[in-house]
Amino acid sequence: MAQKKQKKETVKFIRERTFGDLIGAPFEFIMQEFKTFAGTLLKYAGPFVAVTFLMVSLLANDIYNAAVLNTNTPISTIFYAFILAFSLMFGLLAVIIVTHSYISLYVSKGKGNFTKDDVGELLKKNLWKVFGAGILVYIMVIIGFLLLYIPGIYIAVVTSFVFLIIIYEKKSATESISRSFEIIKGKWWHTFGLILVFGLIIGSISYVFIIPIYAVVIVAFLSGTQIGTGSVILLALFIFLYFAAYLFFMSMQQIMIAFQYFNIRTEKEGLHLKNRIAAINDENSSENEEIEDLSAKENNEITDKKESEKNRFEEDNDINRFKPKY
Repeated sequence: MAQKKQKKETVKFIRERTFGDLIGAPFEFIMQEFKTFAGTLLKYAGPFVAVTFLMVSLLANDIYNAAVLNTNTPISTIFYAFILAFSLMFGLLAVIIVTHSYISLYVSKGKGNFTKDDVGELLKKNLWKVFGAGILVYIMVIIGFLLLYIPGIYIAVVTSFVFLIIIYEKKSATESISRSFEIIKGKWWHTFGLILVFGLIIGSISYVFIIPIYAVVIVAFLSGTQIGTGSVILLALFIFLYFAAYLFFMSMQQIMIAFQYFNIRTEKEGLHLKNRIAAINDENSSENEEIEDLSAKENNEITDKKESEKNRFEEDNDINRFKPKY
């Protein structure tokens, strides 16, 4: 009974979905995998969140003190900003790789058949390829935005599958960019609409975490005094929660992109049918292996039986040598 329930609750990536289903699918996946996925995300992206939280807190303190005390911004602010930029960049990179590594293992091995360490291995294996692809995509998008803005939007949507292709299809950065163009052909508007609508949804939810930060800062400015110790602690906590939520929502957007990737491949390439054929072949090969094992076992048993009878016959002959002859 427990196995049937688990099978029923498993979210499938490789299937065709409507627009509405694609918007809801990431939330279904998160509800099903929250504990394991969030734990994996925290393990590999958590350190960057902690560094980001620390740098933002220090930056906010420097800027606020400079504004209230009417003094110059300290030199340390530049250092904090530099560290913040790197922690944000590598934090987002870690989130992207962890998310797509988790999904790749989920699709290829099945729910619950892999560990956090397996995700970590894929992260190490694909880190520099994803980083290189990210630089190429960033340059392409920037050039597109410089060309009257619209080409930048087009390229950003077209290259949205690049990181998943690197991990799931095991392709290089340049091959993944070319492959992303190939997959999204004829589905650009559909993908753009999904990214826009889903982005508006998670963007609206993220404002819940921004409001407390604004509240603390506004109250402090209206009071005309420096932020007290209690307010600093609250502000730091709210900033930490906001960046943790921001990275988590970024991972949800990547999950939605993954659903669209498999949706398009299922529709255009018959991916679901290919997987079923592969599964049948695997079952047949397993059955053949079992038959071969049984045959080998039976042959061994027959051989052992013959050896036993032969040994017994030889023993009988040895005994007959000493019997008196009449």
